[in-house]
Amino acid sequence: MSESDAAAVADDIHAISRLLRRSVLAQTRRLPVPLTPPQAQAMQELVEAHRDGAWLTVSQLSARMGLAHSTVSGIVTRLVRLGLVRRTTRADDRRHVRIELADQVRDWVARDLPRLRRRPLALALAGMAGEQAAALRDGLALLRQLLETMETGETGETGRVEVPEAGRNQEGRTS
Repeated sequence: MSESDAAAVADDIHAISRLLRRSVLAQTRRLPVPLTPPQAQAMQELVEAHRDGAWLTVSQLSARMGLAHSTVSGIVTRLVRLGLVRRTTRADDRRHVRIELADQVRDWVARDLPRLRRRPLALALAGMAGEQAAALRDGLALLRQLLETMETGETGETGRVEVPEAGRNQEGRTS
């Protein structure tokens, strides 16, 4: 695969990710608590941190959003007023404030968000022939496996990440 092929794949992955985020954002706008785009972005970052088992400070949230600390602090204040997040301080250092999802938001993330994220994919895949959907699934699984292998530093004898035999077709090309 050439550098231009890799660039095209990277562009496609970025575009798909952006389209999926926009789809979830559009669906969340229909929720009982309407959010401004910056509030929705803050909630998205907090949800992602929560899914990773973490929490964020205002400074960390500011860095992720690419906005000034004072701007993000105001966004968080409004989200607190809406009952979507809460500020908690560490018992040993009250200057250290973390932003956490409110209980009902954590419940919604666990119960409803996975379905909202899958919905646009399910609709798109429903428009594909069975073999196309299977090929896409297999290709994405292989790409993920290769990227995870690179991340752990495991390489084959050539010093390159090698495609497992199950991911090759009869001509020796990746499927």
